[in-house]
Parts: sequence; structure tokens; C-alpha cells
Amino acid sequence: MALADRSTGRFRRPRLPSLGRPRRLGPEEAAALKARPWPRLPWWLWLAAAVSTVVLVATVVGIFRSVPDQLPVAERRSPPAQGLSHGVGEVRVPILLPANADRLVRRRAGCPRLDRVTLVGTAGEVALLDAAATKLCALRSTAPIQRARDGLQQAGAVIAFAEFQLSINESTTRFGTGPPEVLVHAKFQQGDAAPERVAAVLAHEGSHVADARVGGQPAAADELRARQAELVTAASELEARKAELEACGRLFGAGVQPNRGCADAAALLAEDDAAAIGRLKEAGYR
Repeated sequence: MALADRSTGRFRRPRLPSLGRPRRLGPEEAAALKARPWPRLPWWLWLAAAVSTVVLVATVVGIFRSVPDQLPVAERRSPPAQGLSHGVGEVRVPILLPANADRLVRRRAGCPRLDRVTLVGTAGEVALLDAAATKLCALRSTAPIQRARDGLQQAGAVIAFAEFQLSINESTTRFGTGPPEVLVHAKFQQGDAAPERVAAVLAHEGSHVADARVGGQPAAADELRARQAELVTAASELEARKAELEACGRLFGAGVQPNRGCADAAALLAEDDAAAIGRLKEAGYR
């Protein structure tokens, strides 16, 4: 606020103190400042700082190594291993743990085209899987979609949510002496358009289930075991990607972001079949 000048009655601006330059230190003061010892910190504080730095660096490196976009598109679904259509490492199906036995629900899918398929999970998981099966049932019967649906239906496949050691994979199918078990990544239980997202990966795995059949009938147990490592080849993976992409194009409307697998399939199929098969073989498929 301006102050009044008593002699003139006028207001004058306040005078601010001049900041000027800081005083220069003399030689003795400068030497004393340089000779001042650094403060000694306790050893445990230095140790904590070192450990925190190592953890931070490891975390950042791990994040960049785990980003799917850093991998070639053909490698974002692992090649088959240990009787699985995609080698996902250790598999954990939470609903099948003994602690969850009282929550376990098993029932058939409600839509006629998949009414031989068994859904396994909690009541909420089964409701979501049933909604996904209904979405797959409702798709127009193009050749890739019909083949995938028939594969699931004729094999009496079992579908459940699971956790994978190699979580880059969105799904896998476990083959053995009983009906094939289609395992969907547990992340698809959350978020918008969950039924559509599950339906897309069911189209992919349904194509693999169709490959595991001989003459329209389930292969014998010993034959299945002998063929476990051969169930998914580069050519059959290409067909599964085609079924998945076909489903993606019909399941996801405007404003809904499709699965990552949809974009991967589109990128792989942007080339001709021979080039796509070549890329899959480079990724480890036979």
C-alpha cells in the first residue's frame, strides 16, 4: 500500500531494500568452508540407500523386459509345451484349490451351440464365462468361427479362469486323457466388455481344440499324449489367429478397446500366409 507524504499530502511508493550482490568470502573464510568435514551418516542409512537404488534399477529393467510390445508379434503367444497349446509355464486355477471347494460351480453353457461345454468357477466366474459363450454362439457362422465352436462343442471342452507364470499369454488349452481344458487368463474377469474379451480367446483356443480331433472324434488317450508336442504348429496357430481376428472384428464396437491379441493377430495376418508362418516358426512353432 502507498504511504502518504506529510509535507505534500501526496502518496509515494514504498522503497524496497536493495538486494545487491552477496558478500564475497575472504580467503580465510573460503578455506574454512572447504575444510569443513562432511556429516557422517549411520551405516544402516547408507545400506538402505544402496539397496533402494538396486531395487529401483531392477524394477525399471524388469518393466521394460516384460512389456509385450518389446517382443515380435509372433512371440506374444508362446509356442506349445508340456501338453499345452501355449507354453505358459506353471498354471494355477484358483477355484480348484481345496480352500475354494465350497465355492466351486460346474454347469453347462446355456447357448445351444455350446451346450456340451462345461464352465467351471465361482458363481460369478461361471456367469461371466456363460455370457462369453453366448457371445461366441451369436457370431455369424463364418468358416473359422464355426470350426472353433464345433471344436469346443464336440470335444465337450471345460473352460475356467487361470493364472499363468508367463502372463503375456491370454489363454491356453491343456490336453490329456479327458476333455480339453481351455484356460483363460484371470485378467479377463475385470474391466469393460469382459464377455467379449473372453469370447475372443475362446475362438482362438477352439481352433486348437478342433486340431486335436481325429476324424471328428476325440483322439485316443495314448495318441493324444504322443501328439501333445505337435498339437499346435505354425500352420494351426495361423488358423487360430484367423478365428480370433474374425471374432474380434465382430465382438468389439466403437469405443471399446479390443484385446491385445486382436491387434497381434491383425499385425501377423497383415502379411501373406507364407510370411506369417515363417514368423511363427522363428518364434518357436514347428
